[in-house]
Amino acid sequence: MGVTFGIGYAINSTRKPIAPNPRVCYWGGWGGSLIVNDLDARMTMTYVMNRMGEGTVGDERSHSVLAAVYRALDGKTGRR
Repeated sequence: MGVTFGIGYAINSTRKPIAPNPRVCYWGGWGGSLIVNDLDARMTMTYVMNRMGEGTVGDERSHSVLAAVYRALDGKTGRR
C-alpha cells in the first residue's frame, strides 16, 4: 500500500500522496469511508457512504470527493 504511519493515522508521504500539502493525516475504513485532516489548508474532509464497497483503502467515490474539495479550495491551500 505504501502508507506511512504516524500516531494512529496514516500521514502524507511522497510514496503515496493523498493530498497536495505535506502536513496531512488520513484514514480510510472498510467500504470506502475516508477522513483527511489537512493542517496547511486548515480543513477536514470526511466521507461516509450509504452503500458499502469492498476494500479498506478507500475507493473512487471518496477520492473523487477529496479531489473536488481541493478544486473548491482553488489553490488556497495555505502552504507556508
